[in-house]
Amino acid sequence: MTVVYWLVIALCGVVGTTFLRFAGRSWREGRSYAYRMRFVPYPDDFKKGIERAFGTVGAFHWVAALLMATVLLTPASLTTWEAGLLGTLLVALLTGVGLTLSIIWFNRPRFLVPPHMRTQQGTVRARAAARRTQ
Repeated sequence: MTVVYWLVIALCGVVGTTFLRFAGRSWREGRSYAYRMRFVPYPDDFKKGIERAFGTVGAFHWVAALLMATVLLTPASLTTWEAGLLGTLLVALLTGVGLTLSIIWFNRPRFLVPPHMRTQQGTVRARAAARRTQ
């Protein structure tokens, strides 16, 4: 069963690296990678939000991989240092979730959004505007 855990950790690393590469290219080149998400079964406004949050999604996957590896490598009786490391990684993971959802829903904080996407509406505002026009 341990092999499965390490495969999941490796998969998180690959997915995190892929998202971070897309985020870096989006920041540098100022172009959209929405075509990469054409098979994702979400509404278009949510896919745009995910695209805005590529950086935080990639960081989330790397923190998740580190947290899982740390849990696998620590013994049952934790020292203070190990418990602090696990707590820090858990706080970082939850912060990543919060930032990702904030970027998708509200397009905030703007400094984490690629410059060419900062004028977009968040998913919440886009859906509210769509309801008003109907």
